[in-house]
Amino acid sequence: MPIQILWGNDLNAQNTFIQKLIDKEVSKEWKEINVTNLNGDDDEQVNKAFDEVLTPPFGDGYRIVTLKNNPIFTAKNEDLRTKFEKIHDNIPQNTYFILQNTKKPDSRLKSTKFLQKLIKNNLAKEKSFSLPEIWDYEGQKRFLEDAANEMNIKIDKNAAELIIESVGNDSFKLINELAKAKTYLSAVSSGSNSQLFLKSVDVKKIFSDHQSNIFKIIDLLLQKNINESLIEINYSLQKGEPALRLNAGLISQIRIHTIIKLAVNSGNDNAEKICNLAGISNPKRIFFIRRKVKNVSQEYLINLMSNLLDIESLLKQGNNPINVFTEKLINLS
Repeated sequence: MPIQILWGNDLNAQNTFIQKLIDKEVSKEWKEINVTNLNGDDDEQVNKAFDEVLTPPFGDGYRIVTLKNNPIFTAKNEDLRTKFEKIHDNIPQNTYFILQNTKKPDSRLKSTKFLQKLIKNNLAKEKSFSLPEIWDYEGQKRFLEDAANEMNIKIDKNAAELIIESVGNDSFKLINELAKAKTYLSAVSSGSNSQLFLKSVDVKKIFSDHQSNIFKIIDLLLQKNINESLIEINYSLQKGEPALRLNAGLISQIRIHTIIKLAVNSGNDNAEKICNLAGISNPKRIFFIRRKVKNVSQEYLINLMSNLLDIESLLKQGNNPINVFTEKLINLS
């Protein structure tokens, strides 16, 4: 199907999908000529994309033209809509026109309505690549399990919990770490075709260790020692820790602490129910977390969680990480 619409905030998954398509459909001998990557932020490159997709591939195999930050279905532009409607029927069957966005096509636009007609008539295909939200533990768990299944890895509950705490919804980091895990497990496993099993002890050996600092920052935040927590955050950032990943780890942990605090305050002492609510598998953790949050008000935890979510939004907008952390946390003390 020549026209492929890819959207969602998991750009790593989008790019992996495209790479697999290139490996499958494009002749290696003609790859440099038959693969074109363009950026929709540049008007000239948009026009070039329209020209490229009408050019049949050289030699054997397919031509693939990708246009990231595609403006056709996200901005009201009659010229673009008209051009797209004119060319769509003339794209060779052995050419893919891949249009990428982080946002879903705007259903209010005429161009998107035209796209939906193409999809309905099997003349275009739409595929979403959305990451689970940082606070969505079950969504992150399913995302992790799906990625692991593709690598023939089965993960136990404790290991899954550790991985989610370590990686959050950073798909690029997750795939890299799972690839390392597969290499390690394959080396120590008997039988080349047997399924690989990843346990918590393996995670501690394999995955990049940034958890100790995460928990140190959490403890400082719970103690309302904001200045020291900012020093540790700055230290992690200077060591190369991605700000979004660091914040995802903080959100994951504070979410658990907040849920347990709310459960305790509401008189819920059922460890199994609290585990299910908090998305943790080890009931022993509840005992330790209850002690940590005993003298911390639920209002403080809710406020802290809210500020961390604000930090996530500001980081995604490209703001300076240490400025964002400082601005949002300093008023908590």
